[in-house]
Amino acid sequence: MKHVLIVFTGEFKTQIYPLGGVFQYEHALALNKNGIKTGVIAPGLLSVRRILKKYPYKKYELIKGIPVFRYFKQNFFPARIGLYNLLLAKEYEKIGLDLFEKYIKKFGKPDLIHAHDIRFGIYVANVINKKYKIPFLTTECSSETVENLFPNPLKKSAISILKKSKAVTACSKPFSKVFSKKLELKNIKVGTIYPVLPHDLSKNLTLKKKERKVFTFITVNRLDKNKNIKLIVKSFIKGFKNENAILKIIGHGPEFKNLINISKANNTEKKIIFIRKATREMMKKELANSDCFLSSSFHETFGVVLIEALALGVPVISTRAEGPSEIVNNKNGFLVKHNDATSYTKCMKKIFLKKKKFNRLNLRKNIIKRFGTHKFIETTIKIYKKCLR
Repeated sequence: MKHVLIVFTGEFKTQIYPLGGVFQYEHALALNKNGIKTGVIAPGLLSVRRILKKYPYKKYELIKGIPVFRYFKQNFFPARIGLYNLLLAKEYEKIGLDLFEKYIKKFGKPDLIHAHDIRFGIYVANVINKKYKIPFLTTECSSETVENLFPNPLKKSAISILKKSKAVTACSKPFSKVFSKKLELKNIKVGTIYPVLPHDLSKNLTLKKKERKVFTFITVNRLDKNKNIKLIVKSFIKGFKNENAILKIIGHGPEFKNLINISKANNTEKKIIFIRKATREMMKKELANSDCFLSSSFHETFGVVLIEALALGVPVISTRAEGPSEIVNNKNGFLVKHNDATSYTKCMKKIFLKKKKFNRLNLRKNIIKRFGTHKFIETTIKIYKKCLR
């Protein structure tokens, strides 16, 4: 197996959305750096929120040796309309097949197609398979299924396509089980392909001494109801209003104003710092200078930012969501029940008061061993080879 094509249905690393497809990009980089020719096609239907807004993007781009083909069309109706998704799937098939044919003219046919997401990546992989007989496998990382947001009208056709997939995988073992149960995948085994630790944190780096004297808790997340950042804010207020500690919240989303109001109502505006936008370098610097990373999601299919924090020697406290329950253990942090502010605060106190100490270098070494490039390549290639037998 020498050549893999990744299918990502969405805004892949565009000027307006540079974080789009970032996990798939890291996947492609890891394969490419280990001698496997890898490309990406990214068909997309832009959200209705983009109507009348300019969306500049490159239809073809070479990013660190990874050829990326994009084509986006404007969508005029909300994708939450269930039956409309059947039409969207057909549109993705057309755009995806066209991109594929442009790709193979320039780079030749791949041995294997790796479709990321069942809405709508598998539809693109399937239409390519029908015409060109190239086998495909699937990896699901979206939380749509566990949040009951996957459109019912697509379930029958999605399951039919998954039966043709040479392997069906999800991004953590706990999520694989929930994904299988939610879609009622009887007779379809769901394996696991973990996201890889980003390359800029996998390479050799020195863990520098903390720059700040004040103890810093941090979270990096979309501010929505599923991420439940309210639990973190309330736990911090409960235990650290009068302590030499601050909480940094990097991210934005629909819960932003609500969280600001909670902070104002408790007179903690100077202790709870909101950073709505941060570059990759800024985020890494903030993580590296923090003392404890916090996660509070109801559902989290994996949690790449958790392994990023650990790779920078920062211990983690998380609720028992799917991915974090596999990442976090008593050697690198604490797991807490959902919405249990009392227990969450107690765990924060243990780290703050150094009742539980963590060796930063050991945190880094362990997470690289579990989710670094070497482990990712070893497990992913094994699955790829099975797909081609």
